[in-house]
Amino acid sequence: MASRFATRVAEEDNAHTVIHESTTHSRSRGKQPAVLIDENTPLITAMERDAIHQEIEDDFSSEYESIILPDMTYAQVIRSFALVPLTCFVLFVGLVLLITFAWAPLPDFPHSNVLYPYQPHARAFLVGAAGWIVAYSSRGAIYALVTLGGRWASLTSVVLSTILSVAAQEVLRLGVLVLLGVRLHAWAGHPEWVPYPTPQDESFRDVWWVALGWSTIEAALSIFQGYEQLSLYKELFDARDRDEETRHNTNTNRLQIDSRAISRSAGSSAAEEDAKRAAALSPSDMASLMDDELNHSIQLRDREALELVFGVPLPNIPVFISCLQRVDAQILSIGFTLLISAAYVSDNRTNLFRGLIFGLVAVLHFILTIVWAEALPRIGIHTACYTSLLVAIGTFLAGLAFWGALE
Repeated sequence: MASRFATRVAEEDNAHTVIHESTTHSRSRGKQPAVLIDENTPLITAMERDAIHQEIEDDFSSEYESIILPDMTYAQVIRSFALVPLTCFVLFVGLVLLITFAWAPLPDFPHSNVLYPYQPHARAFLVGAAGWIVAYSSRGAIYALVTLGGRWASLTSVVLSTILSVAAQEVLRLGVLVLLGVRLHAWAGHPEWVPYPTPQDESFRDVWWVALGWSTIEAALSIFQGYEQLSLYKELFDARDRDEETRHNTNTNRLQIDSRAISRSAGSSAAEEDAKRAAALSPSDMASLMDDELNHSIQLRDREALELVFGVPLPNIPVFISCLQRVDAQILSIGFTLLISAAYVSDNRTNLFRGLIFGLVAVLHFILTIVWAEALPRIGIHTACYTSLLVAIGTFLAGLAFWGALE
């Protein structure tokens, strides 16, 4: 199709010259000059335009025949994906209720006059969300810097950029706590106070709401990207769901149109044929058809990139796995934040201990990121999700333990 477009463009450039020569030649024989074509004249007939669009649709048909799509319509796939935001919302509500009602103040606790049920910390939530946005925005800049603007794209550059991105993300996670001034509340002179993290401390709720803001904005963007990625497959579903008989009839009509066009061209003079070709495609119509071709190419490229990451077409991933993936990410984010914050606020911990905790979180985060970015087609998305869930739960429980919330 691209070669046909190039040919028609070249013929359009020569149309004026051909018509002028035809006019001069006809005057010598006493004939009327050929009528010039107005730029506003329709370039192609409706049937010819449909034939060209049918060729693009046939490309989609050949592509969906090469992959196995689920036995669902596109609308059904979209409706089923609605379980992902619903799952994220239910988990968010559960985490809010947990921090609001769990770990009630003890009667003999030095700071037992705190309001209960606990109040939301909107400032910590917003700062945590802003921290993730900054961390997410830095990924593209780090990748461009490491790969020299994409000129050095290799496994080494990908690993190096991932290491730097994870390190920047964990530094920003710690920086949010420093910005908020999260610290243990000391009760000067009280004999029962010890400088250990406790879930009844106000700083614990600050950390929790920071983690909630961080994970919530991450889940929201991931859901939006999920819908956007599924839209890349809409044309494939439409092509598959078209009636086979209708497509056959359309192809038959297109062949009849092509045969009539050939018969007309055989009985026309060269000058008249050039004029018809010049009038067959206007700049606006050609631009529209080129846009369709370009959109198809972009969608094909994006689909191939997704399938390289996931190993399978995105609609073939069960919605349960997509829900589990979001649960993994939210719980893991809260676990990482609890671990780093517990090491940060503990005044009785050495710098070596704090560094080990920070390094452990960064290494674990890096391993999971590499698995999801590079090894997913080899191990399978199901295995990756279940493994990530176990790691997320372990990290979450370890963070609670460091804060003394499991006692």
